[in-house]
Amino acid sequence: MAKMESITGLDRKVRRHFKKVLSRLSDEFIVREPLLDESRIASIVLEGPYKSWLMIGWHEKRPNETELAKWRRFNSTLLSKGYQPIKYLAVVEEDLKHKATSEEQADRFIHILDQKGFYIDGEKNIVDLLTETPVEQYNWVKKTIFPESAIHSQCTTRRSVSKVDNRASLQQFFLDYDQELATRFDMLEQVDSSEERQDDFSVRLINGVAGSGKTLILINRAIAFCKKHPDKKALLVIHNKPVTSDIKHRFEEWLGGAPSNLKIETFHQFALNQQKKVSSNWKLTPLFGYKAVEPLRAQILCDINESYTQLKLTDGQIWSELEYINEYLIKDENEYLEYERQGRGFALQKSQRVHIWKLYEMVVQTMSTPKGYLPSLYVKDLALLEDTTRLEKFDHILVDEAQFFAPSWLQLVKVSLISNGAIFLCADPNQGFLKSRLSWKSVGFNVRGRTKRLNYSYRTTYEIMVAANTLIEGIEDDTDDFVKPDLEKMERGVKPQIIYSHTLQDEKTRFLNELIECCRSDNIPLHQIMVLCSGSYSPWSLKRDIENTLGKGTVVNYNDWKDIKDNIGGKIRLMSINSCTGMESGVTFVLGAGELMNQAKNIDLDDTERELVQQESLRKLYVAMTRAGQRLALFSTEKLPERVHEHTEVSGASLD
Repeated sequence: MAKMESITGLDRKVRRHFKKVLSRLSDEFIVREPLLDESRIASIVLEGPYKSWLMIGWHEKRPNETELAKWRRFNSTLLSKGYQPIKYLAVVEEDLKHKATSEEQADRFIHILDQKGFYIDGEKNIVDLLTETPVEQYNWVKKTIFPESAIHSQCTTRRSVSKVDNRASLQQFFLDYDQELATRFDMLEQVDSSEERQDDFSVRLINGVAGSGKTLILINRAIAFCKKHPDKKALLVIHNKPVTSDIKHRFEEWLGGAPSNLKIETFHQFALNQQKKVSSNWKLTPLFGYKAVEPLRAQILCDINESYTQLKLTDGQIWSELEYINEYLIKDENEYLEYERQGRGFALQKSQRVHIWKLYEMVVQTMSTPKGYLPSLYVKDLALLEDTTRLEKFDHILVDEAQFFAPSWLQLVKVSLISNGAIFLCADPNQGFLKSRLSWKSVGFNVRGRTKRLNYSYRTTYEIMVAANTLIEGIEDDTDDFVKPDLEKMERGVKPQIIYSHTLQDEKTRFLNELIECCRSDNIPLHQIMVLCSGSYSPWSLKRDIENTLGKGTVVNYNDWKDIKDNIGGKIRLMSINSCTGMESGVTFVLGAGELMNQAKNIDLDDTERELVQQESLRKLYVAMTRAGQRLALFSTEKLPERVHEHTEVSGASLD
C-alpha cells in the first residue's frame, strides 16, 4: 500500500475515490500534496520507485492552459537544466467518449482520463506514466516541490566525519518519510472543530529517540509555516542557550537568517520579554544560576529561621521544593497541604509542609525585590494571569526538548497563543519527563491520537546507540512513554571508548592527548568535535587548557554567552553535560562521567532518593553519549555500569 497522508487539495467528493486508487499502489510509492502555494505544481505529486515522479490533478473538464500553467513552467525549467519533463495525469469528471483532438494527442507529456477509467485502471496508467530521473534531477525536484524535506549538509551529522570536507556543501540530504510527515503534521489539514472548542488550541507531539531528527523537523517546520503564512507569527522556544545559538547559526548559514515572522528564543528569554510586556516599567534583575541566587538563598536557608530548623531535609531538597511550588503553579497554602507530590523522591507530612510554606512566603518576599527576582516566581505569575491581553501572542509555538519544560513553562506557552493557535512539541521521553513521573495530560496537553513516534536515529551509529541504551533500559515506569530505538538499519561504526584514570588530573591529561591525536594525526576539522564536561570540570578553565594545547581561537565555550555571541563556527564546541540537550557532533568527548555516576553515593540520601539520583545520572550520561555522530570517548575516574563495558572499548587505568 502506498505511503499517503491526507489529500486536502482535492475536491471532497472525489478524495475518497482517489485514495482507493492510490492505496492499490505498492509501498514503494509516496503520495504527497505540496505544502507551499508556490510549490503547488499539481494537486498530487507522486514519487515512485527508482526516483520516478508523476503529477496528478482533478478537473471537472479537460484542463485548460491556465490550469496547466504552473506544470508547464516547471517542465520548462527542467528542460532548461537539461532534465526530463515530468508527465501530468489529468483525471476529469466529464465522460470522455469522444476522441481527443489532434492538439491534445500531440502533447505526449499530458494524459487525460475520465473518472471511470481512473477508478478502474488508474494504477496501471500511473505506472506507465512515471518519469524515472537521475539522482541530480531527483534531488532538484524534491527540494523545489518539497523544500520542507531538504536538509542542508551542514545541519546534520549524517555526513560522516571526514579529514576534508569533500565539497560537503554540495551533498543533498532529505528527511525520511516519517520525519517529513512529522514536519508537515497537520499543516495541510484544518484543525478539527471539536478540538478547537474543547482546548482553544491544537497540540501535536513528536516523540523521538536521540538523533531521530527532532531539531531538524522543528527548523524545517518553522520555515515552512512562516513561508506558508507570512502574515502570522511563530515562536521557536528552546530549553537552553547553547541549542538556541546553534539553531540561529544554522539559520544564518542556511538561509542568511531566520524568517522575519519567526522568533527563536530560550524559554527564559521568552518569559522575560513577556514579563516586560506586562510590566513596562519592570527593571528587576532576574537571578539565573547558583552563584546569583546563593546570597539571597542563604538568608532563607539558615538557622535563624525556625521553620528551616524544624525540617530534617537537605538544603537541596528544601530549595527544590520551594521551586516546585512555583513550577507546578500551586496557588496557596491550602492547595499545597493537599497537593499530591508525585515523583518527588521524598515524603512530606502536613506539619513539614507548613514549615515549607512559611519558607516559601519568605522566598516571595526576598526574591521579588530590586536586588533580584527569582525567575520561577514571575513565570508562575505570568502563567496564572487572568488578563493575558498584554502578552505577545503567537499563531504557532514550537517547543524543543519539551520533556524538560516545567508545568509553569508549558502553561505560559499556552497563554501566549492566539485563540485556536497551534503548539508543536518535540520530546525524547527516554531522557525523562519534567524530572518526575508526570504525563502530558496532567499538564493540560491532550496528545492522545496526536502523537508521532520516531524510532530511528540518523545521528549516531549502531554501536553508540546500543551502548547508550543499556544505561536506561529497565528504569522506565511508563512503557508508553519509552521509545525503543530501531537498531536494524542503523549505520555501523566503531565501538565507543571508555578511558579510565586514577585522578582527575590524569583524566584531563589523557583527554588532551586524545584531542591532539584527533585534530592533528586524524586531521578531523575542529567544527566536527564537541567536548562535554561534568563534575569538577568548568568549561571556562577547560577552555584555557584546550587553547594552551591547540592554540588560541580553537574552541568556543557554549556556556559563556559572551563567547558564543559572535564566535560560532569552525571551532571545537565546549559545554557542560547539563547544557548539551539538542546538540550533536561527529566526534564527542565526555569528561567527568565517573563523577556524574558518583552522585548517587552521597551518604545524605535515603534509598528512594538514591535511586532517583542514579536514574537522573544515567539519563544525563545517555544524553551525553547520544550527542555523538560517529566517534565517542568517555573519560572516567570511577567504574561505569558493567553492562556498558561489553559494548565499548575499555582502556586506561585498572579501577578494580
